[in-house]
Order: sequence, then structure tokens, then C-alpha cells
Amino acid sequence: MTKTLFVDAHTFDESHQGIRTFLKGIYKAIDACPSELQIYLAANNIDNLKKEFNSQPNFKFIKLKSKNKYIRLTYEIPKIIKGYKFDFAHFNYYLPLFLNKKCKYIVTIHDVLFIDFPQYFPLKYRLVNTILFKRSALKANIVTTVSNYSAERIIENFKISNKKIEVLPNAISKKYALTQNKESDRNFIKTNYNLNKYIIYVSRIEPRKNHFKLVQAYEELSLWKQGVSLVLIGQESFKDDELDKLINKVSKVSNGMILKIKDVSNDDLIKFYNAATLAIFPSLCEGFGIPPIESAVLKTSTICSDSTAMKDFTFFKDRLFDAKSIDTIKTTITKFLEKEKHSDQHNELTEIANSIKEKYTWDQTAQKLKNLILNDK
Repeated sequence: MTKTLFVDAHTFDESHQGIRTFLKGIYKAIDACPSELQIYLAANNIDNLKKEFNSQPNFKFIKLKSKNKYIRLTYEIPKIIKGYKFDFAHFNYYLPLFLNKKCKYIVTIHDVLFIDFPQYFPLKYRLVNTILFKRSALKANIVTTVSNYSAERIIENFKISNKKIEVLPNAISKKYALTQNKESDRNFIKTNYNLNKYIIYVSRIEPRKNHFKLVQAYEELSLWKQGVSLVLIGQESFKDDELDKLINKVSKVSNGMILKIKDVSNDDLIKFYNAATLAIFPSLCEGFGIPPIESAVLKTSTICSDSTAMKDFTFFKDRLFDAKSIDTIKTTITKFLEKEKHSDQHNELTEIANSIKEKYTWDQTAQKLKNLILNDK
């Protein structure tokens, strides 16, 4: 008997973010035969959804009328679920206000960092989401998250040890797993961005991402004197005046060798990663942390924070570091810039890339979600 699945895909109406990457990765990879599982994706802009999922001709699309999340979750989506008589419905973080007893709800809670690291999140955000995320965890039939770390913290913070949290890991897109020409990408970056040697950090800009300490380390090491630029790619989630002042100060001293870019296309991002001298991910807390595995799978020398979910990246070995300490950040950057100059890292970087390709694939994650649905009694 065919099972039907509703997916709240409104995130595709918004700017690129982690939830969108997660949904796109899983549902582009899912091998869903219409005779066993029929998938319906819902958003305001279904033309965009059709472009994103053009390789899944058996998918169906539902146009949402409201762009207001409260109307969507309180009225519109419950009405759709009831009307279509869906067997399952998949949401990220928030479940609808009214739940249909004939439908089984899947919720993916990517992290609860705002509870464990309250200093990085506004009070209102913490209060509201503690209530709403806990409701989702308690009410959902199937609770999923993206890492073992997040699963542990959800269970601990919401006191739901009686409920199993299924881990659906984030992964890398197949484009990243392809062999890229480093020399060609270096020429592209040089021609289009006037960059030669550079350290790259890809992340939204907010306090927990630790940009300030990274820029401080760059300043104290005077890396521009070695011809090394610092490239920061990511949208600004929180306005940080102190960080802006520091970047402006260092940019003046270094004659513009800090480049801050809000957004680039995915194709250009791959080129940025691939051409980098060193990729760094000094975030203080993450529910997963995709950028370091994206750069490392391209065989770019990568160093990564060892905290929270990143501690699972054991394949990095001595490339994991304590991001709370500016001295450790400086020491680790220096060590691997020197290693880049004086040693052949090909075998080491290939081993790391192969570990990532084996462990983090959307095919595996999608198959696990599909099994959860088809095997549910």
C-alpha cells in the first residue's frame, strides 16, 4: 500500500540556509518509488521547487497561499494535511498547532544550542523556542536530528529519554565529491577576486561562529606580510559592531587583504574552497558543521574546532583544535600554513576526503529516512 508524505518546504521561498540544504540533500537523493511512497512538497513558489527537484518527476507540489508562518502552521497546513489524508508529514523544528490523529509527524530538530549556549542567543528567541522545540519533540511520532551530539542534547534538555532520536546526518552534495582542478580554480579566483594565497572561513556571521577571534589571530600573526589574505563568506545574522571595527582596522593595515563576501553561487563556493591555501572552521558550537567537510572533501587543507558536534570529525586528527583559545587558533594556523609550504599532504588529505565520502552521503541519509517511514507500524 502506498504511503503519502507531506514535506513543509517553505524554506525554499527564503534565502539559502541550513534547513534548505538539509531538505534538498535528502529529497534529491531519496529513491522513492511512487508505488510505495508518494512525496508532496509544499511552498509558496512551486516553480522554484520544480527546478530544485527536477530529477524527481514523481514528486508532487502543493502551493501554499500564506507567507505568514503563524497562519501557515495554525490554519493552512493542518487543513492541507486533513484534506489530502497524508500518512506522514515532515517538518523542521516546528510542528503545526493542530495535529491530525490519522497522520504521523516527523520533526527534525537540528540543534538546541540556544539552551546550552544562551550567551549567543537573544532572550526572546530562547524562551519561545525552548517551549516550541520541546512541544515538537514530545508530540512528534518520529524525532530526528543531524548529529549524535544534538541527539544527546535534545534528550538531556527535554528529558525525553524514553523516546529514540534518529540521526539523519548532513552530508556533502555530489558536486563536492567530484575531482576539481585546483590550478584552474586558483586562476579563476585570481582573475575574478584578485586573490592568491588565502585562508577561508565559510559561515553565517554571528557571535558563536567566532569570527572575532579569527580576525584577531590574523591580525596578531600579521599574515598579510606573508601574502596570505583572509576570506570570510557568509550572511550577517547578528550585527556585530566590534567585529566590523576590527575588520576595518585590519583591512586598512593590511591594505585590503580581508575580503568579506555575503554570498556566492554554489559553483563559485566550490572554487573558493578548492583554491584556498587553508580552510578554517573555528565555530564555538554547532549542531553539525557542514563547511569543514565541504572543504576537506575537496582535499583542501582544513582545520576545525573540536567542540560540540565537530568532535565527531575524528578523521581530522590533529587538525581539530580548541577554538576558545586565540593562542591555539594562532598556533594551529601557523602549523598548517607551514605544513602547506614544506610537506606533501596529498596522502593525508586524500585519506580525510575518502573518510568523508564514505561517512556523509545524502544517499545514506535519505535511505534511512525512507526506511523510518516504510517500516513504521
